[in-house]
Formats: sequence, C-alpha cells, structure tokens
Amino acid sequence: MAESVAIKKLLSRRDLADVLNGIVRGMDSRISILDLGGNLLWGDGAATGVEKYPVCLQGDTIAWVVGGEKAGAIALLLSHLAGKELEKKTLAAEVLDKYREITLLYNISEKIIASLDLTEVAQLVVEEARKFVKATSGAVLLIREGSRVAESIFSFGEEWEAEQNTEQTWYGWEGIVSTVVSTGKGEIVNDVTADPRVEPDGAWFQSLLCVPLKTREVVVGAIALGSSKPVTYMAEQLKLSSTLASQAASAIDALVHENKLRESRREALLFRLASQIRLSLDLKTILATAVTEIRTLLGLDRCLFMWDRSPDMDSNPNHRFQARGLMPHYPYWEVVQEARHPSLPRARQWYAVPALGNLSAQMRQLEIVRIDNVENASERVMRQFVLSLKCRSLLVIPIQTRGGEIGAVACGCTGVRVWSADEVELLQAVGTQLAIAINQAELYQQSCQATAIAKARSQELQQALLDLQKTEAQLVQSEKMSSLGMLVAGVAHEINNPLGFISSNLVHAANYTEDLLEVLAAYQEEYPQPSAEIENLIEATELEFLKEDLPQILSSMQMGADRIRQIVLTLRVFSRTDGTEMKPANLHEGIDSTLVLLQDRLKSRNDRPTIQVIKQYGAIPEIDCYAGQLNQVFMNLIANGIDAIEEAIDKSRSVMDGRVPTIIISTQISADGQFVTIRIADNGPGMTEEVRRKLFDPFFTTKPPGKGTGLGLSISYQIITEKHGGTLDCISTPGRGAEFIIQLPVRCRRALNSPVENKTKSGVIPELPLLRPQSQ
Repeated sequence: MAESVAIKKLLSRRDLADVLNGIVRGMDSRISILDLGGNLLWGDGAATGVEKYPVCLQGDTIAWVVGGEKAGAIALLLSHLAGKELEKKTLAAEVLDKYREITLLYNISEKIIASLDLTEVAQLVVEEARKFVKATSGAVLLIREGSRVAESIFSFGEEWEAEQNTEQTWYGWEGIVSTVVSTGKGEIVNDVTADPRVEPDGAWFQSLLCVPLKTREVVVGAIALGSSKPVTYMAEQLKLSSTLASQAASAIDALVHENKLRESRREALLFRLASQIRLSLDLKTILATAVTEIRTLLGLDRCLFMWDRSPDMDSNPNHRFQARGLMPHYPYWEVVQEARHPSLPRARQWYAVPALGNLSAQMRQLEIVRIDNVENASERVMRQFVLSLKCRSLLVIPIQTRGGEIGAVACGCTGVRVWSADEVELLQAVGTQLAIAINQAELYQQSCQATAIAKARSQELQQALLDLQKTEAQLVQSEKMSSLGMLVAGVAHEINNPLGFISSNLVHAANYTEDLLEVLAAYQEEYPQPSAEIENLIEATELEFLKEDLPQILSSMQMGADRIRQIVLTLRVFSRTDGTEMKPANLHEGIDSTLVLLQDRLKSRNDRPTIQVIKQYGAIPEIDCYAGQLNQVFMNLIANGIDAIEEAIDKSRSVMDGRVPTIIISTQISADGQFVTIRIADNGPGMTEEVRRKLFDPFFTTKPPGKGTGLGLSISYQIITEKHGGTLDCISTPGRGAEFIIQLPVRCRRALNSPVENKTKSGVIPELPLLRPQSQ
C-alpha cells in the first residue's frame, strides 16, 4: 500500500502528468498505469494490448504500465522518477536527522556560548571540567589550520605556564596530545613518566587526561588536564570530559570562525575597494562599490556618501566641486552615492548645512558621529535629519582628501543599533581607502588630461611635420618641373632658331636644285655628244641617279624639319608656364603633347609588344585651368599605367593572359555642360582595395626602392582638387586593370574656397576589350 501511495503521489504531480500526456499524444497510442492490486492510477483504462511493463523501485515492482510496445518506455521513465523521488526522501531524512542533532547540541551548549568571547568560553570549559577532574594545570588548545602549531586560548597552573608560549609546538607530552588529535579519541595516562611517547626530561605532569575538541568529525584542538602528583583518572571522568569537549567544540569553532569571518569580511571589503581603485580609478564607481559593500557587510538599511559643498571649499582653486545646474549656491552637503533597502525612499540630492545641525560641524571637524538611538539625541535639528532618512541609528565616518575636500560615509538603520568598536574601526579603514581612491582618481584624471594634451600636441606636431614634408616635396617637385619646363622651353627655342634657317633654306635649295637640273637637261639636249672627259665624269658621279635621288633627299629633309618643328611645338605646349590666373586651354592638345613625349615608352621592346593607345575624344570646350599643371597630371597618370603594364609583364607574362597592352583615354562633357570628365584606363594587373585607399597619400608607392618617390599621384591629386576644384578618383579590381577618373569644372572654381575631399570609390572596372587603336 505504501508503494501505491508513493506512485499515486508521483502521478499527481502536474508537471509529470503534462509530460505523460505529451508522450502519449506523440506515441499515438493509449496506456494505463495500474497499482499492484490492478486499480487504475492514470489513464482512461482503454489501453489496447495485453502487454504489462513493471515500474520498479530498488528491485521491487510498485506499479504496472499497460499498453503497446512503446509503453515500456513509460515504465522505464516512471521507474527512474520513482528512484529519484526515493533518493530525495532519503536525503531529506538525513538532513532532518542532522538538523535535529545540531539543534540538540546547540541547546546543550547554550550556557557555554552565552559568552561571545573565545577566552571566556575556554575558561568556562576548564572551570566546568575541574569540577569532576582533579588537575593542577591544564589548557584549551587550538590547532592552527594546515600546521602542527598549537595556540593556547586559556591555561592555568604553574606547570603549564612553565611549559607554554603564546605559539608553541608540543613539548614533553607531545606524543600523547598528538595521538589524541590524530585519532580523535580521548586518552588517560595515569603515569606519564612510564609512557614511551614522552621523553624523560619532558614529563612536567605525573598524570594527564586529554580529550579532542571535535566538531563535524574534524579535530580543531584539545583539552589537556594534568596533575603534578600521581592521580588515577577514571573512564567516567574521560566520558564526562569528552561530553563537555563535544559541547564546547562547536561553540569554540563557531567563535573562531566568527572572528575569522569578521576579519575576512573587513579584508574582503578593503580588498574590493583596493581592487576597484586599481581596476577603474573612476571615482563614481569606487563610491558606488563602497556604499553597496558597506551596506551588505554591516546589514544596514541605508548607506550614503556625501560631499561638503561649502563656499570656503569652492574658493579653493584645487577644489573640483562647484555649484552647478539646479544645485544651490549656499553651503550644502551633496549626496553622490546611495545604497538603500528597496522599501526606503531615496535620499535628497542635497541638504543645506543648517538642516544637519551640529552634525555638519562635527563632520567638518572630522569627528566620528555615533548615534545608537536618535531619540536620545540632544539636538532637535540633527534628530529631525536622521528621522528624515527613515533611520533611528546613525554612524558617520568623515574623510578628507589630499586636496582638502571633506566627505562622509553615513550608515543608518531603521531600528536601534549599538555600533561596536569593530564596526567603527572597519569604517575608518574604509574611509582611509576611499581617501586614497579619491586622491588616485584625481591624479589619474590629471594624468589623463596631461596625456590627452600631450597626445594632441604630438598629433599636431606629427601633422605639421607631415605637412612640412609634403610641402617640401611638392616644392621640390614643382621646382623640378618648373626647371624642366624652362629647360625644355629653352631647348625648344634654341632648336627652333636653326630649324627656321634650315626649313627656309630648304625651299630655296629645292628651287635651286630644280633650276640646276633644268639647266643640265638643256645642256644635254643641246650637246648630246659630250667629250670623253665629261662622259667619264657623268659615269663616275652617276648623274642619272643623282637627278632622281636629289629631289627625294630634299623632300626627306623637309619632312624631317617638319617633324622637328612638330616636336618643338609639342614641347612648348607641354612646358608652357602657368601664370597666376587660369586661362582657357585645349585639354586634347595637352594629352596629345604628353603622348608624344611618352612615345618612346609606348613602342615595342624585346620583352613586350607595343602598348596600344586608344583615344576616344568627345566634343569638349576649352576649360579654365593651369594647362602646365594638368599636363603634369596627364604625364603622371599615363606613365603610371605604362609602369603597371610593364611591371605585370616583367613579373609574369601570364598576368596579361594574352591581352594586348592597352591604354584608353576618353573625354566627355557632362549633360549640364558644367564639367569635363577625362578617363585614363589601363588593362594592367589592377590593385587591391588596401592599396587603392592609400593611392593618393604622400610618399606611398608600391614600386621598388629607387624607382618611385610616392609623390606623383599625391601631387596630381592636389593639382586636381586644390588647384582646380575638381575630383580625382580611381576604380580598380585585381586582375581587371585600373581607371583614373578626372572631373574638372569648365569655368574657373577655386578649390581653396571650397575644398573637395578624396571621394575614392570602390568598385569593379570591367576588363578592357581587345580593341584596335583608332588613333595614336
């Protein structure tokens, strides 16, 4: 019947019933649970099938599960749950027995633990023991955890006083006490001198009775009682002493742990505060942690921290706290952190100094204020302040920082509380830690400010240095380009002068040659039979060949002179000197002059074919610009494309994948006619996104040392954006080439008044088709 009741109770649990219903629905079959008498415990009794599966508990069947094949799983589940239920009942019974045992021991030792002082308890134990044990000396010993060092918490008798120190190891009778401590069993030695465990010169006692102080099966010490004269101790005395030791052990151990706990709580609180100082150095966090930990540790209803906001404090130039916002401008105390019981209302943000009465003056004088019962407070104003906090007892510990600021930790309880010396000492230590924390937080804040200032200045210096280097490089580059332009212009001028003589004289030379040939033809016609000497001269000079070749030579010379004139014109166009103002210029002329100068680099070489240049010029107007500077940009961008193609071919011919090295230059006007766009694209190896983002940074280059300064694209970007108010972007994908897009305003727009940022776009440039050049 007991099993039936147990299984009924188990099945009555709602959670189990829900689980069973869910399982049955999932199995899509009916089951029934029966007790040993066949009575229905669960189900509708309509289970199909004749199979019965037992529900077992410790080998015995306590119920049956009737149903199909899947009912066996239900039986196993119920068996498992029944076993767990039995385990819970067994454990509950053991806990109940233990509780009864502890309660019994507590009631027996109530008189002993009436005193909360460890020494008084030990003295009480010894005095009780001497009532039935005749002893001239003795002691209560506590064993230090993790060592064999004993500490006497109470002793009496000359023999013991001669033997003991404040901290000592076992002497003389060491073996006897050690045996008692190690075995946990009391022992009587009526003749100590005859005991082999005692050295002859260490026998201070003639007879000894020793019992262990054992709590929760752990020996924490021993009670040793001895006589300097032979005494016969009896088993009954040993039993009584063991009972007394058993009663005293729990109280002594509890007091020891209480002392350790009190000390550890204090150390833990101070450690947490110190850790908070080391970890955050944030004053708000430190104060919040302090009031929370103090309230938890001391079991307070309210704990708050206040700052003194007095005018004399605000006049201190080192004082960090000034009246702000809605705070009053007269003397007050500001509550900055608070920990309270949820049932208590929040304290006010500030309290005027007069509202605190004498409490404010005492805190300013750094006096500790202890109010055990506010009803006994003599001053009415202070009593009203404490009651406004919904407290009846108050303990205030003021602190002062290095900068002279005064704060206070206020601890309150809703009931009457006698503040102990330990609590005051603990709060004083906390106050010291808080003062250190505030000082360190202030130093940390000052250090952070100094670091921030130094970092800002360092960044300014770094930026200034970078700007200086950039400006210097640009000046050097500009000077080089200016010198190169003047040199090219000078060379072109010097070439142009003799070229003019040659070109102008070639016309006359051609005419004179034609006249001479006509005269020679007339002579040959007039004198068809020349003399032998003339015949030999005609044959030696190959007169007929000269007549045919000389006009061709003069024509070639004229073509060469025209080519030189074209080159000089290109040099003059490319190296034109920009004035202080923008002038209209033809961009196509600048691009063409650049291509002429780069013609040698475009030609085929032994290691690569000719780089095709496809010009797709649109109908664009002349634009206001610095033509010489734009020619420099075209030179940098086109040369950059040539370098990329050559670098790809030098590394691996497979990079080009059979593509014809190609550079496409296109121009077009915007729909509104306000901007001109120039696109310069190559079908080289392209670049990664990381390289593309740094492309226009000064001194950034992907070329080997000595082959690139990293200034070409940077200066080009500056010319386009800062000098012309345009944009210079790049689109590139590894393996798909790169395309530079220049957008310039048709009419003058100074970028100095409206700077344009680098809006480099990431994107995919379509692979250049294998086009044949239209013009080159």
